[in-house]
Amino acid sequence: MDKWLNHPTALKIISIILGLLLWAVVHIDPDTSPQTVTSNIDTKTIEASVITADGLDEDKYVLSAMEPTVVRLDVQGRLTDLMRASSDDDYIVKVDLKDAKPGIQELPLTVSLPKGIQLVQMSPRTVTVQLEEILTKPFELQVVAEGKPADGFIAGTPTIIEPTGAVEVTLPKDDMSRIGVVSAEINVEGADKTVVIKKAKVVVYDSEGIEMTNAVVSPETVQVEVKVTPPFKTVPLQVRYTGSLPDDLSLVYVKPAVEQVTVYGDQKTLNELQIYDGVVLDLSNVKKSGSLQVKTQLVNGIKGVDPAEVTLEVVVAPIVTRTLSGLSVAIEGAASGLSAVIRSPADGNFDLTVSGAETVLSKLKKDDIHIIANVEGLEPGVHVVPLQVDVPPYVQTVLANGQTLTVSIELVDNASVEAEQEESEEVGGTPSKEPEGALPDPGGENSGSSNAANGSNSNS
Repeated sequence: MDKWLNHPTALKIISIILGLLLWAVVHIDPDTSPQTVTSNIDTKTIEASVITADGLDEDKYVLSAMEPTVVRLDVQGRLTDLMRASSDDDYIVKVDLKDAKPGIQELPLTVSLPKGIQLVQMSPRTVTVQLEEILTKPFELQVVAEGKPADGFIAGTPTIIEPTGAVEVTLPKDDMSRIGVVSAEINVEGADKTVVIKKAKVVVYDSEGIEMTNAVVSPETVQVEVKVTPPFKTVPLQVRYTGSLPDDLSLVYVKPAVEQVTVYGDQKTLNELQIYDGVVLDLSNVKKSGSLQVKTQLVNGIKGVDPAEVTLEVVVAPIVTRTLSGLSVAIEGAASGLSAVIRSPADGNFDLTVSGAETVLSKLKKDDIHIIANVEGLEPGVHVVPLQVDVPPYVQTVLANGQTLTVSIELVDNASVEAEQEESEEVGGTPSKEPEGALPDPGGENSGSSNAANGSNSNS
């Protein structure tokens, strides 16, 4: 016997028999007949399977509430199938909103199970949903600058580069009336140059300043900028001239495309600035009427000018001359106590020849020309004083070679004149009675000389 048990073949047969006996012990149900074995079907419970909304027309409605949001599933199937569908995402529970209407309503649930698995129970089998009608309206976008620029700089008004136009906001109908502002922000803290944000987020706030996170906006971002510059001021534009037109031409008018410019500089310089004359037209470049581009120059401490270039409309015409007669001369600057009298020309008036375009000279009046003689600082006596002639734009005075405009003016001390008048009145007074022995000569030889003598005395 011992020899047989030690044989390898015998040991293999005994091992197989023991294995079969162990399998029978595990699989034979004691409550049944010895020939019946247990089934390999098992069950599984998914405690919280998420409910998915399906078929919602998102252009018309929004799902504002759903209760419950998860369900409990009891399923069964072969052990291998249950193990294969190990993730809860394999069990899909849906509510069909295709035919749902606005408001609160109860709808049935449907479930999709993995292959080979069956539903035993679903709890609950219905769900309560609330649908709200949605609206889309355009709103004006406001760009808000946050922060403070660097010292000595100021931030301009934020602007939208692109896209331009209104922003469309989509919200449930009841929420639309709560919108307070639609805005994008740009930060300029410490900036010393223009700030550009390519993708500034568009945010919707309610009337209390709270962000409405359920709002859908289009576009979601915008490109904005804020110009950060030194202090600036808007002033009238004045064109200056250099060079000369051809001899046969005269200006009719020069009209800039803009009447004002924005200048940048320190605040003190801006406070003193009243006009900007940094646009200079070189008349030697003007050959005919037309438009010219002239760059703006930085003058009087100005750091920048906007626009940097100005279009000038220039109109020229053949030159003609015209003489205006009887122009009066205004005397200015006479010291207190002095009177000024024009001695030459005798009548105190001037004839002046001017040139310009015919259309300009045809409208010219005497009152448009001002001739001024300044005698400031001059002592009593006769002086030759140069004249200052002010003519309207695009009009020039015409002088012969070497000719200067001067006037002879006498300055008289008023006190001396008054003293002479008083002395003259005392010396030239009329006697109270005739001298004795002086009888009139009626028609005699000495009659004429007597009258002459009397006349002389009366005028002395």
